[in-house]
Amino acid sequence: MAGTKETNLILKSDDLGDSVYSLTLKGLPSTTQRSMTFKTALGSDIGRAFKFTHYLQKPTTYQCSIERLGAQKVETPTGKKQEKKKDKKQQELLDFSLESNTLQAPPAESYDGIEIQLNVKFEPSTLGESRAVLILSSPEAGEYQCMLYGASTFPQPKGPFKFGAGKAPPIEFKNPFFTAADYDIRIDNPSFSTSVKSPLKLDVRLLLSTGKLIVIGKKDA
Repeated sequence: MAGTKETNLILKSDDLGDSVYSLTLKGLPSTTQRSMTFKTALGSDIGRAFKFTHYLQKPTTYQCSIERLGAQKVETPTGKKQEKKKDKKQQELLDFSLESNTLQAPPAESYDGIEIQLNVKFEPSTLGESRAVLILSSPEAGEYQCMLYGASTFPQPKGPFKFGAGKAPPIEFKNPFFTAADYDIRIDNPSFSTSVKSPLKLDVRLLLSTGKLIVIGKKDA
């Protein structure tokens, strides 16, 4: 763990007596700059495991959090990147999330430590890049940090979906934005239809399960 401790090293000899050395032990915080990269299409998500070595020889609990770094980079209609500033209400909205805000670590059985992992999910809310830092902190075991880099691409077609006789299977679609959005539903073949009326308004990150085939989204102004 990080900190300073004083102790003695004693060498005993029947012929020469005891030789005592005063030791000052300094444990420094982790300085390794680690990073994880995520890439997925808008409307999808991807998960990865952050792994680190836990050295404390007793159980402890890590507090886990994610903090955004800088402004979010988004694509403009011309293809150029620009900084997208967030207001105070949106500062806590992140494209990265954790399955839990705490992580229970068992005691390390040797000085080699044990490997611990925490799952991180990236679900983009816009086209472009997202940056954040993952922080795991324990008063006894110290702090670990990892840079998170996320990149999103244009939504990708899903399917194919097979339709037979009887009730059509549902097709799930999720609004990936942090604001409500209107969606136009288009079907390019008159042999297919849907009971959902267009335009369809979906609330923040709402998952819709319906029988529609093709969905094209546009964000509210």
